[in-house]
Amino acid sequence: MQVQIVFSLIAAVKSGKFSGMETGVQERVLVCPLEWGLGHATRCVPLIRALLMQGWEVVVAADGAPLAFLRQEFGAQLAYHRFPGKIIRYPANDQMGLKILFQLPGLLFSVIREHRHLKRIVRETAASMVISDNRYGLWNKEVFSVFITHQVFIRAPKNWKWAEPLLWRVVRFFIRHYDQCWVPDFESEPNLSGALSHNRKFSDLIYIGPLSRFSELAKVGLRNPLPESFPGDFYLVVLSGPEPQRTQLEETLSRQFAGLDVAVIFVLGRPQASLEEHKGKRLVLSHASTSHLAWLIENARLVICRPGYSSLMDLAIFGKKALLIPTPGQTEQEYLGDMLKQQEQAHCVNQGMLDLQRDLPLAEDCTGIRKTEINDTNRKELIGALLKRDQ
Repeated sequence: MQVQIVFSLIAAVKSGKFSGMETGVQERVLVCPLEWGLGHATRCVPLIRALLMQGWEVVVAADGAPLAFLRQEFGAQLAYHRFPGKIIRYPANDQMGLKILFQLPGLLFSVIREHRHLKRIVRETAASMVISDNRYGLWNKEVFSVFITHQVFIRAPKNWKWAEPLLWRVVRFFIRHYDQCWVPDFESEPNLSGALSHNRKFSDLIYIGPLSRFSELAKVGLRNPLPESFPGDFYLVVLSGPEPQRTQLEETLSRQFAGLDVAVIFVLGRPQASLEEHKGKRLVLSHASTSHLAWLIENARLVICRPGYSSLMDLAIFGKKALLIPTPGQTEQEYLGDMLKQQEQAHCVNQGMLDLQRDLPLAEDCTGIRKTEINDTNRKELIGALLKRDQ
């Protein structure tokens, strides 16, 4: 991963927007993850590690749970700047298309507002580069700007398919304001994002390979974080995503697991909180550190989670079996879950149809998320592609 970042930054040097790598002056980069759950923040972890190793000074510009998570992850190694963004409100029912339509003016206004806000942050921090994870308004003509996304081709709700060409044009409009667009996936098959980022040719895309905070930890021995009395054969529930659906899923799973004689661990995905409850075969954690969560995923009998793209990249590091439950109305997750179900890599079920007594065995019969590694061949192919783009 470090090699990949270096070659992308070489392209930035050639663009003339910063010269610190030529003069030896330490450059400062803003890393700005979207605030829709923790996934955008967690996948920034390997990027931040790579930037630190290359001598960059990193400033995290975020808010809420992403900011809290990255503070816990890196502490004093980074600087932090509160940078709120628009939070999407998901409906309690499946009327997602209508809900988004009503929020669209607010979303567009948020893009304009954060674009203006970025100018002030760039001046205050003297940053020479911005890495925006799915925040559409964070480009600046004075600095080198990178946009990270796995969803170049947005899937519209079933009754809104006619809008997909329009969505594609809107996304392309924003991406073209950035100097580069990085896709955290492989360019060729097999890949993780499918048609979300491989639907058609788009010359501005750079495929940097999957991003997981567990990529380095998977190669070393991890310490068992569980109480000695806790069973070794357990299911793992990793909760994430927007409210009210996150809490609704937590309540549904808690109720159904109560009727099963199995061990289960709930990780609630709340880094701002501090909770640990252990009752018999159930353990509830408000949050788990990266190393602890890596051990839990690797050793769990099965992982139950949303098929968010960052979660899938994490599961792919371990080749893990999973029961996937898309956030109702979130078309990206529905597409990814259905794709993996068709490939028999994981079992996917709608939240309203969930029946653990039926669905857990079906998930255990699947092959598991295809294990991914960025090996030397992948790196050489990627470096060649980046060099070709720079010529």
